[in-house]
Amino acid sequence: MRVIPLALLAVLIALPAQAAEWTAQVVKTPARVNAVEIVGNAAEIEAGGLWYRLGLGPKGPTLTFLDNGPDFERPEGALPDSRVATGSGDIARAWLAEPTERYNHGALGDRIEAGALVIERRDGARQTYKLGADAVFEDLEPRIADLDGDGRDEVVVIKSSLRFGSSLAVLAWRRNRYEIAAETPALGAPHRWLDVAGIAGFTGAGNNARQIAIVRQPHVIGQLELWVYDGKRLTKAVELPDASNHLAGTRAIHMSAVADFDGDGIADLAVPSLDRKRLRLIGFAPRAHEIASVALPAKAATDAAVVGDANGPAVAIGLDDGSLVLARRPR
Repeated sequence: MRVIPLALLAVLIALPAQAAEWTAQVVKTPARVNAVEIVGNAAEIEAGGLWYRLGLGPKGPTLTFLDNGPDFERPEGALPDSRVATGSGDIARAWLAEPTERYNHGALGDRIEAGALVIERRDGARQTYKLGADAVFEDLEPRIADLDGDGRDEVVVIKSSLRFGSSLAVLAWRRNRYEIAAETPALGAPHRWLDVAGIAGFTGAGNNARQIAIVRQPHVIGQLELWVYDGKRLTKAVELPDASNHLAGTRAIHMSAVADFDGDGIADLAVPSLDRKRLRLIGFAPRAHEIASVALPAKAATDAAVVGDANGPAVAIGLDDGSLVLARRPR
């Protein structure tokens, strides 16, 4: 794999037949849509203060009323409004802890960030990894994945230096404890942030390894990058322009989705354009390419979720005019 320079973006050609098939279908909702949440494998929609589960039935999208909205339980001392990550391997859970106001950014809705990360192993043992006074974890949910295919989980989290801005950090098992094993270069100045767009086997390498897609400064720069962890270091494999997966000042850090959108058996990424007026479907194998670019009737404004039926995966996302759309192939 290699970095694709911005000057060579002409090679990123859409696939005409597939691009023509994808459309944005407005879903009828009972009220303005304010949030989309991913709960397990389900998409839950908040409309007018009430919650619904979104599905795809034989006649199209369905909304099933829920008695209660999602309840994200947090251990004592966890970062407010954060989520606990769960894993299926040697790491059972991970969460952000030790709230602090030492970093005055507020990209995620307030100025309370995490000073520590708690990792709970499958055997119940816990370790708290604490940052120094010069940094915070500027994130809402750590991510658990076996990045290098060695059978051991790593934890991926956004770390922000008070002086040099954000970087992507990977914590791995080293010397009988978890520590930061690799980190991307910081963005260079305070209040410069990045967001994780997805973790999957995007390259189709077949060795069970997973790559990390991020968006660098999703509010102003919007550079989509793919990073590879080899057990020792992080290496940038791809960079593309025109992406955004977060609305400044909100907690919607999942404004992107991962699924096999072109049917080749390899994971792809759905991510809004920088102006959030289009939903871009990006594949990375055998090279980076745009599968489709779906025009949206308004700007993307919520988290995204994958729903599907026999016709394949579709992406649900709320817009800033209060509507809900499904980017999908029509029947």
